[in-house]
Amino acid sequence: MFGRIQFRYTIQKIILLLPLLFLVWSEAAKAEFEHTLLRRIAVFPIAESSSGSSEDAWWQIRDLLTKDQRFLVASRRLMINRGVFQGRKSLKPADAIILGKILDAQALVTTWIEERTMKMRVYDGDNGFLLWEGEVEFHPALPINDQLLKVSLHLINDFLMAIPYQGFQVIDDVIGKALYERDSKKFAQVFLGSNSQIQIGDAVQWVSVTGDISQAYFNGAPKVIVLAEGTVVSIKNDRAEVEVLKMRDPSDLKEDSLVRFPKEIARLKELYTSEDKGAALSAEYLSSEIKNTSEFNKDTHPTITALAFIVNIAGMILLAF
Repeated sequence: MFGRIQFRYTIQKIILLLPLLFLVWSEAAKAEFEHTLLRRIAVFPIAESSSGSSEDAWWQIRDLLTKDQRFLVASRRLMINRGVFQGRKSLKPADAIILGKILDAQALVTTWIEERTMKMRVYDGDNGFLLWEGEVEFHPALPINDQLLKVSLHLINDFLMAIPYQGFQVIDDVIGKALYERDSKKFAQVFLGSNSQIQIGDAVQWVSVTGDISQAYFNGAPKVIVLAEGTVVSIKNDRAEVEVLKMRDPSDLKEDSLVRFPKEIARLKELYTSEDKGAALSAEYLSSEIKNTSEFNKDTHPTITALAFIVNIAGMILLAF
């Protein structure tokens, strides 16, 4: 009898706490979330499509993502072996997280046809929230089958253009450091991609990206803060060596740090302006703490300063006794 009363009391407490828990979850969903490098992607087959060109469109989406080696895309064989190779539409957060773990994917792409509209959603495979969404209406006078490939590539290109960075930092196996010096100058290496149009002398920026996960992350114009700036001094294959001219803190420059190229950003902005006046662009900020790299050579590291202060205090205490 006592056990039943206690159980009822526990249930009542949980019911009373539900509104508070919902409020906490809602506020957490509105909090800014810092984005990390996106590399591993899984693309599911197009759902709700009886078109014979659906499979061709699926392959073309994959080819576009892998053409410059910027992304690693889950293979058809892997998805079949894991039992997940099927068309999908909207995903619940829990489903996105499970699929992300099954495929070791950081992003999941779902595409489907609803009446005469093609819709695409990209989900965060680690946390389950919606990264990006888009849709395009088919031309009413043409068969869907004749438009499927073009519209599919249009959507995946829109997603790629919404990502506010184009490269990332890498560490050379021989050098073994994220930031290294040569002739009293600081350098770092970044991944460009095999088909990059970046040239020697082009500007490079290290950035942090934060946004609101209560809405489609990249659609909501995430905030971009510039942490460091530099210039390309050499290019070899898919990598560039960059002379770092300004930075907030050396620790910001590490493996897989997000990197963007202002020349490429300018091209994308021009494209957005000409095609879609209402397209969302990321809000950009320059860190107020950024300074010339030469100043870091002059400054004493804060940790060393703190240790020196502690040693001095200890010495004074010992002298006092």
